[in-house]
Amino acid sequence: MTPPPSASLDDALATAHDAGATRVPPWLAIVASLASVQPEGIGATIDWLVAHRDALERAYEGGRIAPLATARLPDAMRYEPELGYLDRAHDDHRLRERWLFADIVRERSLFQTTMLAITGIDLPARDAELLEQIGISTLAVDPRAWPMGVTRRVAARTGTYNPALVAGFAMMSSGILGGRSAGLCAQFLRRADAFEREGGSVDALVEQVLARRERVMGFGRPVVGPDERGPVMEGLLREYGRDQLRFVTLVRAAEQSFIARRGLRMTAAGWVAAALSDYGLDPDQVESVVNAWLSVCVFAQASFSQHQGVREG
Repeated sequence: MTPPPSASLDDALATAHDAGATRVPPWLAIVASLASVQPEGIGATIDWLVAHRDALERAYEGGRIAPLATARLPDAMRYEPELGYLDRAHDDHRLRERWLFADIVRERSLFQTTMLAITGIDLPARDAELLEQIGISTLAVDPRAWPMGVTRRVAARTGTYNPALVAGFAMMSSGILGGRSAGLCAQFLRRADAFEREGGSVDALVEQVLARRERVMGFGRPVVGPDERGPVMEGLLREYGRDQLRFVTLVRAAEQSFIARRGLRMTAAGWVAAALSDYGLDPDQVESVVNAWLSVCVFAQASFSQHQGVREG
């Protein structure tokens, strides 16, 4: 849903104020503010910035000179129950209606807690172990991958860490990469599930989408070739007894149809989308969890490249 222009501007200016208060560099304050507006096109982005230059400068400077205070949100963005908050009376933090220190520390692994925070799902230890291993198999830091290349370009040339993270994460918003790719594949799997329940077949659905020249993420890897991560993920699912569940079965059937019709083999995004969907995650949660895994790659590449710099000669 696209917010009304006035609300987008109010949010952008509030972000610029908070950025000034916390001494975020001005150019990054603009990046953060633009996230509420999301203009169409480079030209439209520049036009919006020019049109609101004075207001943005006032908001940023106002935050810089004001007494430091917590972020302020409109009432419409206050939720009940809340995702989490500091409860000073208990000197503890709430997370998904639990106490972080009293209920979770020493009781759950980092990944179990990550899943709880993102999805509200409290994974048993063995399931968390499986997904941790699948997550490990996604950690590709090859600098030829686009997010990794952009991260290196910024970190090595400028020697700055946080700007490199911003650049790398911006690249991960692409629909053909990372978490977004897996989330889109999860959407297709729900479409296939509904199609089968209405009496159709996955093969017939694949035939339809190919006839309409739709692109389905999770199938085909045109630049690098067959996805070497797939067999590892399939083996893990088999080892943990989750290779015959609903969405894994659907994605395997879809792969056979894509191979037969176009020679398109499944990528890691397909396996991950199916595995996480079988745990009850919706497509947006699939995207979030995968990006949590892949964020490790951006952090690592930024740190490594910052220290390596640009070689002379």
